[in-house]
Amino acid sequence: MNRRSFLIRSSAAVGALLTSQFLKEAQWLIAQEDKPLLIEPIARSLETLYAAPSEGKFALFLGGKPNEYLDPQFTWEEFGNIAWGHSENDTLEYLRENYDLCKCGAQDRLYTKADDDLVLDWWLRHQSPNALAYKELEGIDLGPQFDVAGKTAGSIRFIDGFHPGNESLWVEVPDLLSISLLQARLNELEQGIRLEVLEGDYGLG
Repeated sequence: MNRRSFLIRSSAAVGALLTSQFLKEAQWLIAQEDKPLLIEPIARSLETLYAAPSEGKFALFLGGKPNEYLDPQFTWEEFGNIAWGHSENDTLEYLRENYDLCKCGAQDRLYTKADDDLVLDWWLRHQSPNALAYKELEGIDLGPQFDVAGKTAGSIRFIDGFHPGNESLWVEVPDLLSISLLQARLNELEQGIRLEVLEGDYGLG
């Protein structure tokens, strides 16, 4: 698990949005109206990063909401190519070896639906909105490791698998202040990502 916080700079810092003044304004808005301070990014093309409430925290999803990706489907030919980088012959050989098929049987199966469990496990780690959020945000200089010296606030947590056997990728923030700070930092870096807080509790665990 990787956990970071957001560095708060002085108002005099050139180009800085994450300032002491911004922190005070965000805290005031949260206390008064129970909503984050979100400054709309300036960009020609915007991606939406959804913050889904879940058991008192917020899980982040890039490009899709948690309830919009329940049934990913690939043929064996598509899955072999996209997930494993296989040529058609490589996938045929996989089908023959793992499903005890003759050459003709493997060829017949190549364009049928790949096994749901195999597809879902791969997809959750590589193409799901939670995995896309992880991969996009992990490579961005959001701030230092949590609890380092200096003035920091809020936090963001990167989770690589909840437990043994679960290889899903997730990003969580603990509160509305962290959402405010994340949006401000993304704006500082001109990432073209806007945060949207969803309603309800998604119970994502």
